Amino acid sequence: SSEWREKEWREEEAIKQAPLSAKWRLVPGNVRHTFTHFHLELSVLTGRVEKKSEKGQIWSAPDDFSIHALPTVMKKVIRHVAGGAYPDHQSH
Repeated sequence: SSEWREKEWREEEAIKQAPLSAKWRLVPGNVRHTFTHFHLELSVLTGRVEKKSEKGQIWSAPDDFSIHALPTVMKKVIRHVAGGAYPDHQSH
């Protein structure tokens, strides 16, 4: 996760903000979400890592995402990355 800012992140900048090293790739398209006072548009990068959870982290398999209380915007990100493969994560 990168910090929020109004200026668009370049891909190289975003990768430098990544919490883990991976071969990151840009997912085509964007995720759009509206909060009460502003609109957010996200570009999403994905990568595969082989790492166990450290203190304060939760790693979850995609099939287990529905057991977590995720914000609506993160549910939209999951659906976007999965190409709609998780119908139980509906956006509102």
